[in-house]
Amino acid sequence: MNELSAQAQEARRDYKRRYRIRNREKINLQQRMWRKKNPDKVKEYQAQYWERKAGKAGNIRASWKDYGITQERVDELVEIVRSGEYDDVVRSAAHMADEKAAEHIILSVKKNLSYERLEYHDKLGRCPLGRTDFYGARRLFFHYLDCALKELHKGNEM
Repeated sequence: MNELSAQAQEARRDYKRRYRIRNREKINLQQRMWRKKNPDKVKEYQAQYWERKAGKAGNIRASWKDYGITQERVDELVEIVRSGEYDDVVRSAAHMADEKAAEHIILSVKKNLSYERLEYHDKLGRCPLGRTDFYGARRLFFHYLDCALKELHKGNEM
């Protein structure tokens, strides 16, 4: 399907905006009736919404300090990722951090690419996260990788 031009998108948004204004009462009535008929779905959707919101608020904006990772440890983890020695652990940590942006995160770390360079990548396509969320997910990736490697080394010592 072809993408709409910016002018066509704006025309569509304007049409929908005017439609909603003209038919506000009808739309509100339909929504109230649907919510009345589907209370279980309403509860489910609300629970999903708040879980997603809590997950993002808890992790995405966390700093290196919040995760207890020093710059020296970040440098060590970057070298581990680039070495390819723990590729399965790296891939798992990236998918835990963000399922949709996992490959973008790995490529960012392996090749030291900024978000701006990855936002529209030739092979991976468009990054599904905005800049702030991407870097938050990248920090979360390092946290998960750090934890996984510590567990792995702890298991090997016993």
